[in-house]
Amino acid sequence: MKDDVSVLGDCLMRLRKRRGWSIAETARRGGLSTSMLWKVENGQTTLTHGKLAQLAKGLEVPIGDLFAPPEPALRKGGRRVVNRAGTAPTIDCGGNLHHFLATEIASKHYFPCLIEVNAGGDGSDAEPHGGEEFAYVMSGRVKLHCEGYSPVIMEAGDSVYFDASLEHRYVSVDGPARMLCVYSHPEHARQDEVSDHEMHSRAMKLLHGSPDPARPEEAEMMPATPSAA
Repeated sequence: MKDDVSVLGDCLMRLRKRRGWSIAETARRGGLSTSMLWKVENGQTTLTHGKLAQLAKGLEVPIGDLFAPPEPALRKGGRRVVNRAGTAPTIDCGGNLHHFLATEIASKHYFPCLIEVNAGGDGSDAEPHGGEEFAYVMSGRVKLHCEGYSPVIMEAGDSVYFDASLEHRYVSVDGPARMLCVYSHPEHARQDEVSDHEMHSRAMKLLHGSPDPARPEEAEMMPATPSAA
């Protein structure tokens, strides 16, 4: 049977990964040092009740959740969420509008979004992030820049699946385009190639209120728009 120190470490890791936060980000929100949180997560130390309450507040969970056992696997069909047209939270990331779907479900394996591709350029602002990515072009034409590959133009009906730790960027070819994009959970990231700050895409970090400090201009989320249908 695990002791309280090990249980706390396991719960902390599970809770922060569920939110897609790095240890540094979790420490900042919980008012602790990064080194202290690392030790807690690795079962090397515990926290006083005051520090536990402070950490629980930062994680936005009851303090008891820091010692709760893993949730049992949900049976098929155990959760459901319906997105109505125009209700998806929208992020403008470098000209591409990301309409995130199913955000009401906090813990899920995949993150779907509709993207309006308006960005131009040569793909020099490509980014890597954790996990894997699938994209399906619904309308228009999109040029995909992907590290290690020649740029490819995709039209309606075309799709792509790739390791998201490769730097990548979608740009418009001859006008706005629309595509469905699905990110896998960042816990599937290749840890040897992706840093904590790159676990989520820029758009996902903006959605969670954690903008890239190198891009302060991207710190605000747009209101939902009917185009998110």
